[in-house]
Amino acid sequence: MKWTLAPARCRKLTLAHLALPVLLAFVAALAFGLSSCGGRPGSRGEDGRTAATGDEAAWAREGRRERAIEAIEITTGSVLTHVSGSGRISGAREATVVSESQGVLQRVEFHLGDRVAAGELLAAFDNRVERLAKEQARAQADSADMELAAVRRGRDSGVSSRTELARAEAAAAGAASAYQLASKRYEDRRISAPISGRIASKDAGVSAGNFLSSGATVARIVDTDRLQVELAVGEREVAYIEPGLPAEVTLAACGGQPQPAVVRSVAAGSDPATGSFAVIVAWDNRCGDEVRSGMTAEVRISPRTDRETVLVPTAALTRRDGRTVVYVAEDGAVEMREITVGRRVGNRAEVLAGLQPGELVAVSALTSLSDGDPVRVTVTGASGELE
Repeated sequence: MKWTLAPARCRKLTLAHLALPVLLAFVAALAFGLSSCGGRPGSRGEDGRTAATGDEAAWAREGRRERAIEAIEITTGSVLTHVSGSGRISGAREATVVSESQGVLQRVEFHLGDRVAAGELLAAFDNRVERLAKEQARAQADSADMELAAVRRGRDSGVSSRTELARAEAAAAGAASAYQLASKRYEDRRISAPISGRIASKDAGVSAGNFLSSGATVARIVDTDRLQVELAVGEREVAYIEPGLPAEVTLAACGGQPQPAVVRSVAAGSDPATGSFAVIVAWDNRCGDEVRSGMTAEVRISPRTDRETVLVPTAALTRRDGRTVVYVAEDGAVEMREITVGRRVGNRAEVLAGLQPGELVAVSALTSLSDGDPVRVTVTGASGELE
């Protein structure tokens, strides 16, 4: 075989390339020796065990980015501070006026929006026939009463029989009943206001000269001196509401000034369509004719006094592996902690175990937080002050 020597320049390049792997192997050996003599916490030493010093968690956090979070201070209070809602105003008393007679209207004495008193004439039919029938019935009733009186005297003296007395008593009762019926027919020719209030609606056909049938609606009267509003309340809140509790009602027509009110009644059952419970709040109208039936009112009810308990905002609660947990911020880091939650009403929840007043719980970035994450905390309030 024939060997050929490379030029000197080529021999130098070849030696340099051969030295590079040797250098890399030396660096690797040096790094291994340093780690064995005490490097990063958590690495294996000569005894083969993983170090578990207090610096290990700090070393691990150094690789995590500090997060800016908002937190709430845990305090005590009532799980429900108020129940609020809105609804349409109606009169505590409202009456729909219906005609109990028929015929051509002779007079109409009211207009839409008028204030009327109980018993005041609203409209009237021609009543001449009914007046004559009433007078005739009155005469017959008087005659029957006189006949009964005569038979009773005869009975006392032994002239009249028991049968004649019974016949006279029946005739007098029949005549009295006929008179009452005739009187009602006469009175029905006048349509009067059943309650005091204002005319909220008037049927378009109610005018002089028009024919009105029996049972036709004439008007609707609303007593605006005392008003009410009906709220739909959920099953969690209704347990804290009972008749007599104080409330406040705010109406735009009254300049937005709250008016004192009271819970008048609470439904014993829910609406099958919505599942909510009807609560009626009533109050005396202090704004006069500015308030009308059908307007909207905002209502705030002060619930029954509840026991003081540790509260947590529902915004702080999250689920991990089937557990309810919160992230408690302390010493620049968060701790994931399991808690036991009781009643939940609105944005508050009752804490039965796991939290103490004064601790801070995160209410932001919950989906991206992990146990031990470093954080920068901004306290935005207290759990007992949530609205």
